[in-house]
Amino acid sequence: MAIVKILARHSPSYTSLIKYILNEAKADKLQMFTNNLRSNTVDEYVKEFITNEAFRKQSRSDQIYLFHEIVSFSAVENNTLLTPELLDDLAHEYMRLRGNTGVMLGAVHRDKGHVHIHFCVSALHFRTGKSFGLGKAQLLELKSSYQKYHQLHYPQLSNSAPAHGKGGRYMSDRERRAKMRESVKERVSHCLLEAKSQSHFLELLRQASLPHYERGAKPAGVEVEGIKFRFSRILEPNVFELLPNERSEEQRVLSEIAAIRARQKGHDRDIEERER
Repeated sequence: MAIVKILARHSPSYTSLIKYILNEAKADKLQMFTNNLRSNTVDEYVKEFITNEAFRKQSRSDQIYLFHEIVSFSAVENNTLLTPELLDDLAHEYMRLRGNTGVMLGAVHRDKGHVHIHFCVSALHFRTGKSFGLGKAQLLELKSSYQKYHQLHYPQLSNSAPAHGKGGRYMSDRERRAKMRESVKERVSHCLLEAKSQSHFLELLRQASLPHYERGAKPAGVEVEGIKFRFSRILEPNVFELLPNERSEEQRVLSEIAAIRARQKGHDRDIEERER
């Protein structure tokens, strides 16, 4: 059955995430989905997300700007069953359950041997300034309702059980995690070698399907199949911090948000003066 993951982003990295999601080399014929969006280019989509963020009523230093949400299917599923029509239905059902007032953009990726649907989701409801986050109970309800829909309408997607008696002895959970850690360490290290800056490193991780997670509004590690791997445990000490800290995207987005808010305030003042 499909696995749902929701990763919060404390920096306004709309451009890098949307470019990753809409990367034609990764997305299968760019089967994409949107909710409360009217654009058709990356730049225009980013502008819509920024405009929606400008409606935020209360800002905090550790606020969440967006969510990277992933609906993934097991590598042992029969991918021929995952037709465009089926994925379209599951994607729209996910967006419906997530909330019709959300600002969402998603696309199907088939490049890693198993199918994923990646979404960029604004942390705010459409043009209200109110949080679009989920509490623990709401997240559980979302996953439960989505699984019930999946099981009811697509029971043929049930090949996630292990093939008993094949492939040698089973690995213990400790052995499996150790093997996964070595694989993740190798992939993260490869991205580090190519990285020219902190933001470039995080972009390379996203391209390698190694989305980072944050602690205290700072990148702390990567999450793979629901398991978190800290940079401090898979890399040499402080190697991430030693990379050049290019925050040009964040600074540009924050400047645009500030400009939009200033225009909105000016417009409101003009209306007040005309009504006097």
